[in-house]
Amino acid sequence: MQRLHSQILLVSLLIFSSCGNDNNKTPKASQDTQLAETIYGKNNHRAAIAAPTVSEITEQWGAYNDFSDDIPKVNRNTIEGLKVVSDRLVISVDSLSRFMPDTLNTRPITSRLMVLQTRLKLLQQQLSFDRLDSLMVEEHISEINNAHTIFITQMNEKFIKDGINQEQKDVEDREIEKRKQDSIFRLELKDNNLN
Repeated sequence: MQRLHSQILLVSLLIFSSCGNDNNKTPKASQDTQLAETIYGKNNHRAAIAAPTVSEITEQWGAYNDFSDDIPKVNRNTIEGLKVVSDRLVISVDSLSRFMPDTLNTRPITSRLMVLQTRLKLLQQQLSFDRLDSLMVEEHISEINNAHTIFITQMNEKFIKDGINQEQKDVEDREIEKRKQDSIFRLELKDNNLN
């Protein structure tokens, strides 16, 4: 009888202890579910718009097309979605830096691309931690948005500067041509006056 009594007590303790463990896991599971469903990034982020000359070049740059399709997905995404997108973006940005068109391969543009690459890798690293810091994820997304905007702006500025330089060269070339023609005209006048 005592043996039966001790078995019932043991079974009761096991049931009681397993119930207690479920209660301890429920808030953690609830927190994990809440974090998994949380949307990160801005609702209204708008990156800079590439100038038409930049768009013509980037359309021929295969790696940029993949990158530009994925970069908006950094905003308004869940943690799982961010993990997938950040992995793809890190691969895309590595490809961008390796296969940059000659017309865009300037120090300011490559340095802006390196900043963007660093920001993406920091987000990817943050997402790999066991303990997720929501504020850091939001901060990394904000920094990626800024780095992306500055990268596009830098490409646009390069073509604005190139356009200004070309215009100045054209004006100088016209001025030189005009001076040549004026000097030739003066020489002809002088020759005509001597004859």
